[in-house]
Amino acid sequence: MLEVIALDSGVRLILNSMDSVRSLSIGIWCNNGSVNENDDEQGISHFIEHMLFKGTENRSHFDIVNEIDSLGGQMNAFTGKEATCFYVKCLDEHFRATADVLTDMICHPTFPADELEKEKLVIVEEINMNADDPDDVAFDMLEDSIYVGMRMAHPVLGTKETVSSFDHDKLNEYYFNHYTRDEIVVSIAGSFDKAEVIGYFAEKFYNLKEHRADSTVKNISKVPDGSYLEIRKEIEQSHLAMGVRLFPADDDRRYPMMLLSNLLGGGMSSRLMQNVRVKKGLAYSVYAMTGFYAHIGVFIISAGVAKERTQEALDAIREELDRLKGDDISLMEFNSSKEQLKSGFIFSQESVQSLMIFNGRNMLTYGRCISPSEVLQTIERITLDDINAIKYMIADYDSYSIINVTGKN
Repeated sequence: MLEVIALDSGVRLILNSMDSVRSLSIGIWCNNGSVNENDDEQGISHFIEHMLFKGTENRSHFDIVNEIDSLGGQMNAFTGKEATCFYVKCLDEHFRATADVLTDMICHPTFPADELEKEKLVIVEEINMNADDPDDVAFDMLEDSIYVGMRMAHPVLGTKETVSSFDHDKLNEYYFNHYTRDEIVVSIAGSFDKAEVIGYFAEKFYNLKEHRADSTVKNISKVPDGSYLEIRKEIEQSHLAMGVRLFPADDDRRYPMMLLSNLLGGGMSSRLMQNVRVKKGLAYSVYAMTGFYAHIGVFIISAGVAKERTQEALDAIREELDRLKGDDISLMEFNSSKEQLKSGFIFSQESVQSLMIFNGRNMLTYGRCISPSEVLQTIERITLDDINAIKYMIADYDSYSIINVTGKN
């Protein structure tokens, strides 16, 4: 059963009960990510995510992690373009104890100066690690190209320069101006006592500001022309990432585009996999995917190929895009891709943590929860005409921003 409760504090509480389990996942979400950051603040949301584990007015870093470990719980967090989430998974009997730790982190952070300086070094190494991974470099550079002139291009990790500039006052000011009650969602999925959960969270978060001063982050730049950028590193493979802009998450064409993406580069029988890997032996990994955000979307093709065969791989990808543009999609292909999309969604809903994330993200993106049955009905209603009406959006090879991270020789 799925229920949304508007608490008097302004925080939205999502309850998704599951009778067949003994665990639950609690996620505290904030409608804040790298798109909310000014240029000199790049990476501050991710930095704050790290720092909330470093101590509160009531607990040290060790207290936080030790309390969760002693209860057999699992705690983590992540920061994205548009949201940050702090979450814990535990047995239902430990709801209150784990929720106490999580809400203490959110409501009473201290950003201790000694931990802050150490965490700068940790995150700089995370940035270095990212720079050493050719896939990460390819995707970061692709975002720069596709989202040129937009805050969407801001790297979630920030830069070495911005991270090194953060101090206690800057973190504290940003946190309490952005992590406000009207921007917080608590998402819970699993086994729990409804009255206990509502009563508990009804008393929390009042020390945070009620409203964010300005939550507008929409800044859409002109769609970039097609481009090709080559980056040379000491590696053996070429790592290709290519993409085009799409419509935002609330567009009715989202699920048809996901189906089309799966048909082109999803499963082992997909067109890209069959042509690029099976038929021509050009890549071990080749796939397509979509990403949808509040104000924009993206379609991406990625492949790892032998550097001396990079052009062959790009030509093979072009073949499939031209084929998509010119040929009709068979009913067999269409039905297979639809079944894959449905089963993939169902598989993703079979854990308490997946449901917690699904519900929390939907509330922040759409302002409401979407039931699994609604998603499945939407997928079932997709027709071949829906696919044919949108395939032109991803079929023009020359409109793609292409990044090739390849070897030096």
